[in-house]
Amino acid sequence: MAASAVGGWVASAFITKLVEKVCTYAGDQYEYQRKDTKEKLSTLEKNLSSIQTAIHIAERVQAKNIAMGSWLRRIKDAACQAEDVLDLFDYRVLQAQAEDRGMISSVASAAAGSSSSSSSTVTTASTTTSSSSSSTVNQSVRLLKRFLFSDEDIDDLISVVNKFVEIDSEMQRFLEFVKIEDSKPEQAVQWRTTSSMPSSEKFFGRVNEENNLKKLLVQINEQSSQPYDVISIVGIGGVGKTALVQRVYNHFHDTHHFDLTVWLHVSDKFDVGRLTKEMTESDNLSSSLDQAQRILRDRLNGKKALIVLDDVWNVLRSQLENLFKPLKFASQGSKVIVTTRSKNVASMNASTEIMELHGLEDEDYWDFFSQCAFGDANPSDFPQLKRIGQEVVSKLAGSPLAAMTVGSSLKAVLKEEHWSSICGKKLCQIEQKEDDIISVLRPSYEHLPDHLKQCFVYFALFPKKYHLRGDELIQMWRAHGFLDTQTPDETARRYINDLLQLLFIEKVPNQEDHYVVHDLLHDFAESVSNGEHFRIEDDFNVCIPRNVRHAF
Repeated sequence: MAASAVGGWVASAFITKLVEKVCTYAGDQYEYQRKDTKEKLSTLEKNLSSIQTAIHIAERVQAKNIAMGSWLRRIKDAACQAEDVLDLFDYRVLQAQAEDRGMISSVASAAAGSSSSSSSTVTTASTTTSSSSSSTVNQSVRLLKRFLFSDEDIDDLISVVNKFVEIDSEMQRFLEFVKIEDSKPEQAVQWRTTSSMPSSEKFFGRVNEENNLKKLLVQINEQSSQPYDVISIVGIGGVGKTALVQRVYNHFHDTHHFDLTVWLHVSDKFDVGRLTKEMTESDNLSSSLDQAQRILRDRLNGKKALIVLDDVWNVLRSQLENLFKPLKFASQGSKVIVTTRSKNVASMNASTEIMELHGLEDEDYWDFFSQCAFGDANPSDFPQLKRIGQEVVSKLAGSPLAAMTVGSSLKAVLKEEHWSSICGKKLCQIEQKEDDIISVLRPSYEHLPDHLKQCFVYFALFPKKYHLRGDELIQMWRAHGFLDTQTPDETARRYINDLLQLLFIEKVPNQEDHYVVHDLLHDFAESVSNGEHFRIEDDFNVCIPRNVRHAF
């Protein structure tokens, strides 16, 4: 998956529209341009698909390759320059259409009048005259568009073309490099893996959630047509879904309430064959899916089973149905627990119960954070650090993984200067390891389609906890070209619903059609936007950085 688009900017889609627009405007000026400009445009159009390919590859490797990140940023700069030039062109065309309709109308009337005498009795003459009149009007429009743009404007347009051609040339060298890299043995993407063993013996909070989950696991659903129930635990990355299920799973494993307990880590690829074979605990890994399902059927037959599917991402209903086939032979009261970051996954598996997990309660969270930040030290022995720590905690939205990420940085040096420095940083600015909060949130973003990425990152423009009305959001997305469709309102509502289902945004309680981004995901959106969005949050004069594209 792509590491991230530069600044949350979905490069391939944006660059396509820009190049097409550049070629359209420049095409209107062909007869006034040098021959080499026409040739450059032709080459640029031919290489557009290659540019898109290069961008997709660069987005994948930029996190580990500084040169690729730099290359993408220069594409962004060129594209933004092109966008500014084309916005000016669009404005002038619209202005001319408003002010000079009379000019075009008079040209059309004159053309029609000059041809009226030849339209007497021959039908074909009428057609010819109409065609001639239309042609005259079109020529007049093209001529008008030519007069709208000065020689300096045309030079700006040619400069944009040259910039894209320069990038295109670099892209060709980049693709040669990629071919060499692709010839090397491919390393599998390292995903976070889990097991039923908890990472810590201590468990903080979640008393109500734990008791509710235990209660659901011992209930017998007499109304169900299947011998098993599915319980989904839904929440954003790092909120503690796996830790909660580990605790409950091990409780029932130790008490032998279930005849069979199985823990499966699913991750981004829902492989029915692999998961079925893991449930069989058979040494015959080369067996077919049919053989594996028969073995699992025999293993489950007449037994009450507890099966955990941890970290489920993309899955089709047919895949779930296929995986659950052998469960029909299990005993009544069998349970399946699914942990996921998507409400769509929870609804797809016909869950009997859906539990949405949020941050820890304040008191429990402080206890957990204190352990992460102070270790064996007593927070009361460090009153200044305790005060700073409480300020830090207020920014972390009750996320256990965020507490671990920030706490480990604080724990390194128990001094006020160091803690104040960490407190003043945004979450994305704190040095992190591969399993820390930003790395855990990143796959959620990478799984988004391009159109949702740009819509989500746009939230970075606004302050945390800022409530956005749906219609207001739609207008802004539309103004930025995120809704390139004949039905923008309908499309935008679908995008909003998709972001809700994937937990990127939340409905504001007691406010109809108002939405807000979770604090941690807001931090992540800011990290992805890479300074493209800027907020003026104080009254005094501020210096807006050069790379800012949107200000609030």
